[in-house]
Amino acid sequence: MRAVIADVLVVAGLLVVTIGVYGVARWRDVFLQLHAASKAGFLGVALLLAAAAVEGDGATVARAVLAIALLGLTSPVGAHAIARAAARRRAEARRGRRD
Repeated sequence: MRAVIADVLVVAGLLVVTIGVYGVARWRDVFLQLHAASKAGFLGVALLLAAAAVEGDGATVARAVLAIALLGLTSPVGAHAIARAAARRRAEARRGRRD
């Protein structure tokens, strides 16, 4: 049963990361690209780490929880720094998709 749960988490994580890559490639605006990359990056990697924690022993669970916590703390900070740099560069927010 643990293997099935881990497999579902891996597939869900890969799906989220794939959707995030599509969002980065599809949107023109740097802020929308950043949103897609940061959300998908955190959620996708967190799901993959959760799959490792389900299958692993106590040390693996501790490492996965620590990695998820650190990623949860650093991902918004990095996204904010990139967005602030883009705003200072006066990147204009373009609406719409690439055709």
